[in-house]
Amino acid sequence: MKSKDKDQEKHQEELEKTSEEIGSVDENRDVLSHVMHEGEEIFKINNKAITLSAIIAGLEIGFSYFLICSLYYLLSGTMAENTIFKFFSLVYPVGFILIVLGKSALFTEQTSVLAIPVLNGQRTIWELLRVWGLVILGNLIGGILFILFISLLAPHLNLFTHETMVKIGTHVVHYDAWVLFLSAIVAGWLMGLLNWLINSVKNSLTRIFLIFMITGVIGFGGFHHSIVGNIEVFGAFLHSNTITFLDYLAFLSLAIVGNAIGGAVVVGLFKYRIFESNNMK
Repeated sequence: MKSKDKDQEKHQEELEKTSEEIGSVDENRDVLSHVMHEGEEIFKINNKAITLSAIIAGLEIGFSYFLICSLYYLLSGTMAENTIFKFFSLVYPVGFILIVLGKSALFTEQTSVLAIPVLNGQRTIWELLRVWGLVILGNLIGGILFILFISLLAPHLNLFTHETMVKIGTHVVHYDAWVLFLSAIVAGWLMGLLNWLINSVKNSLTRIFLIFMITGVIGFGGFHHSIVGNIEVFGAFLHSNTITFLDYLAFLSLAIVGNAIGGAVVVGLFKYRIFESNNMK
């Protein structure tokens, strides 16, 4: 037992050392070290800076919402509504591309990254919850600011109407709670996987392709992303008599928890344990 514990400590020390000296990402071990290094760098950012970065991400993800609403308004009446919803996958990735390449702080994009230093014993769960809390708060504030701005401007530019916003938001929340929760887990899983894939490549075009592919799947499947959903549902709440503030809070709670489970547990924990067991052999 003592020998096993020593081997575990030695392996953790090697991972920590490698995370400070990233040279390449050609092997699985290097990807894990790169992800750990990125997580450590995020933990070192002060509260004000990470909150501002999160607000910017909340604003930037709004461009996915803007394009979704514009596409729905443009195609409405020309084809079946369900077909229009599938076409959302073509424009859904835009906000994510802006965020990931611009390195803004998005909750779902960082769930698995921040979980790795905690699993490795470098950070505590309380430090993780602190950063998650700041990022979520910033993302929500940024998203609400965007929806207030675009709901004022869009009708005057004939981009889409308030009725369009209600249609989009209603489509997001009309599911049973258990469906929404499981859907959010899938979205968190895909976003956590995206970060691992991003850390395995260096070419910007390849990264854009990966972002488009993964977030396109989320858009096509209609899986629930808490930060995009924040904008969609809050926008509907502003202009609908059927969606209440409690509906908005219920959606947000289920989506955030589901995304966290999908990103931190399904991706972060499982991948970390796979690499651990492989290296402990």
